[in-house]
Amino acid sequence: MRSTLWLLGVLSIVALSACEDPAATMAERPAASSAVLVETEIAELALIVQDAESVGTLVGNESVTITAKLTEQVSAVYFEGGELVEAGAVLVELIDVEQLALLREAEAKLRETQLQLDRFLTLGKDIATAAEIDVARARVDANAALLEALRSRIADRTIRAPFDGVIGLRRISVGALLTPGTVIAELDDVNPMKLDFTLPEHYLSQIDIGDSVDAKSTAWDGESFAGEVTQIGSRVDPATRAFSVRALIDNKDARLRPGMLMAVNVSLGEVPGIVVSETALVQSGAQSSVFIVDDESIARRVTVEIGRRMPGLIEIRSGLSPGDRVVRNGQMTLRPGVKVRESNLASEADSLAGIGA
Repeated sequence: MRSTLWLLGVLSIVALSACEDPAATMAERPAASSAVLVETEIAELALIVQDAESVGTLVGNESVTITAKLTEQVSAVYFEGGELVEAGAVLVELIDVEQLALLREAEAKLRETQLQLDRFLTLGKDIATAAEIDVARARVDANAALLEALRSRIADRTIRAPFDGVIGLRRISVGALLTPGTVIAELDDVNPMKLDFTLPEHYLSQIDIGDSVDAKSTAWDGESFAGEVTQIGSRVDPATRAFSVRALIDNKDARLRPGMLMAVNVSLGEVPGIVVSETALVQSGAQSSVFIVDDESIARRVTVEIGRRMPGLIEIRSGLSPGDRVVRNGQMTLRPGVKVRESNLASEADSLAGIGA
């Protein structure tokens, strides 16, 4: 009997000792009593500016390579290259001594036949029959046509600017013998400029004529040049899955030149979306997540899909709902299921201000 009681006493002491294990008590007590201090914010809907980025190449609004139409020697050049010229300005003259002589001869023949026709018409049947009058009229028409042809040939020997623009570097000199197709210079209308670029096909339903374009060039220290979309390509390239877009860029100062490379940003309008502070994002490899706090102040980690980044903010495309309380700061020490204590710095500041008043 005494042995049995002694054994029961020993077992009771062992059981009590196990229940009061200091290590277990120390491990559990902080978890039950402490809460992690964090800052939170409410996930809200906001209007998010949608845009598309690309790179494009500038093209003159009108561009032409000025060439000779005939074989002739250059008699005068009236440009050096790089300057602005007006439509109709004479650029090059070719030697036309023979053509001018033929022109004077044709003018004399036309005057002679016209005078003869006028006499026939004035005196009538007294000196000429109807047939003779018809022949005289035909000669006048023939000489007028010959004169017009000669004037056209002489005009070909005076090369003029077809439109206002910047003339390129000249490729010929006085005395050079030009042949049909010889390049004289390039002429570009540079205001406005055409900016050609491509966009992935998923933007096809979002872009529209008139959308704003912001373009930048390294040649001008990242300065922005404004424009708008004027044309959208009719096809999607099956190799690149992209379509062509053309915008017009204002260039009244003539600082932009054809062939320049520009970074393009196209504004596609505003759409509603959920945004949170960029500091709320927890990145683990390719996976993005945030911590949210439930009604019982318990932290939960949720995976999210991120969208556009903005200064200090980030768009959340999936994983959050408007009104979710998101941990903005302090999440680096959080674990899922941990109780949190929210810091409201704005409220504390307001309280202090009220006390001071």
